[in-house]
Amino acid sequence: MKKLTRIAVTLLVLLLSLGIVAGCGAATTTTTAATTAGTTTAATTAATTTNSETIKIGYVSALSGDTALWGQAGLNGMLMTAEKINAAGGILGRQVEVIGLDGRGDAQDSVNAYNKLVDEYKVVAVVGTNFSSCNIPIAAVADVKKVPVIATAASNELVTVDENGNLHPYSFRLCFIDSFQGSKMAQYILSKGIKKAAILTNIGDSYSVGVSQFTVEAFEAGGGTIVASEEANTGDNDFRAQLSKIANADPEVLFIPWIYNDVALISKQARELGLECQFVGFDGWDSMELPTLAEGSLEGALFCSRPGFNTPEAKAYGEEYKAKYNIALEGECLFGNDGILWLKQAIEQAGSTDPTAIRDALENTTSFKGLIGEMSVDPKTHNPQRELAIFEIKGTEEVFLEMYN
Repeated sequence: MKKLTRIAVTLLVLLLSLGIVAGCGAATTTTTAATTAGTTTAATTAATTTNSETIKIGYVSALSGDTALWGQAGLNGMLMTAEKINAAGGILGRQVEVIGLDGRGDAQDSVNAYNKLVDEYKVVAVVGTNFSSCNIPIAAVADVKKVPVIATAASNELVTVDENGNLHPYSFRLCFIDSFQGSKMAQYILSKGIKKAAILTNIGDSYSVGVSQFTVEAFEAGGGTIVASEEANTGDNDFRAQLSKIANADPEVLFIPWIYNDVALISKQARELGLECQFVGFDGWDSMELPTLAEGSLEGALFCSRPGFNTPEAKAYGEEYKAKYNIALEGECLFGNDGILWLKQAIEQAGSTDPTAIRDALENTTSFKGLIGEMSVDPKTHNPQRELAIFEIKGTEEVFLEMYN
């Protein structure tokens, strides 16, 4: 993808940080679950009181639109855990208030939401989003606002460092990065004796572009051959031209670094064309809706992600979550839990709710154990050190196979 010039990037960051762009609209408040004002914003609270003594923590994600199930799950996870924190006495003796705004999975709306959380709601930190394309511009704005943001599943390298490798001091993440999952998944496939692969990249998505790059590099470095490399774009609904070329190259596997709803469409069209190779994916596949949406076309497919609900602690949390909200489980709720608990640990370690003190504590995390596993933080990159979970799709289930590192 073409990169903006430094001048253009600088101007964009200044405009966004000053709030010149349009706001996110009015927010509504509730004590139990998220609500949506039209299709633009939502605000929620898990505090038993809303006075000035609450510690306000923001959340930004898609609370409306095609990927709202992820955003809503993350917000619900934060709310449920915040209720537990408050019942146990809060943080530093103060109640926690969670305020969620709808970024709609859009970069501009997500930046607007971050600005509103910082400028109007006076949050001490923000959790979200799960989209690299949204967190990359948020990171630059956070440099100016000096309020830390913790991405959930935003895995592109540029979420925490700029294109020159310079650290965004107020940007963090909970997930592993694209270079890690791309290279490790390539190595995992090579370890199975597979040498011929194809890849289909979404050139309109920084996540897909990043994962594709590192997957190809690692696969070729390990002795494999990419027999076909095709591109499509966000919003495309017909992938048959690209898939026909891939089928003609006769790969053993097809890497599909796309988001789950697109993966289902791609896999169905591929099978209709007679493409019989195994499909391989990444954490963008991690939705319990995917096997059903794919209608059997992903049977035997492999993908990598976090361990999900496959540990005793996460399984118990998931049962509590389902009982409370009466909705299907989505792994993003685990990110919501871990995001607010990591901030709790950082605030208590710092002994302060000052955003810069929180930032310093996050950066110096040597051990944090949450529902998606234990992690430490590299202070030079703000990236967590984690293991990779491998899953196989069987019927309507995503079956955990093993941890790989």
